[in-house]
Amino acid sequence: MQRTEKKKIILKFATHAKDTGSPQVQIAILTERINKLQTHLLAHQKDHHSRKGLLELVGKRRKHINYLRLHRKAEYEEILKTLKLRSVTEAKSKYQTKKKSTGKKEEEKKTAKKTEKAAKKAAKKTEKKVKKAARKVTSKAKK
Repeated sequence: MQRTEKKKIILKFATHAKDTGSPQVQIAILTERINKLQTHLLAHQKDHHSRKGLLELVGKRRKHINYLRLHRKAEYEEILKTLKLRSVTEAKSKYQTKKKSTGKKEEEKKTAKKTEKAAKKAAKKTEKKVKKAARKVTSKAKK
């Protein structure tokens, strides 16, 4: 990517005059690099080193997008629209947060499971003790 292309992208997505590191700018730069690598890989299908680099860039971009999704919803939706990465409605449905219901029944089930595990553990311990005692008795009887 040429410096001039990069500066154009930075100017387009910058939040203030000297902005070069905001998530929006980073996502835009990574998207441009990803698009160029994709066209390169269409022509050079066996270039596995470039393919690995592409996957790393996609991972970095995904991390930036996830940050925006969690911390700045409006900017997240705006950058998806401008870069045409995915539709906003698709993104909303994919990443909807599920509310945890803390009903009494669920709590009772959890406590029941815990007590059941504890009972099984105690049963195993007593079973081991009984076996150990039985071995001692049989070894004494043989002597």
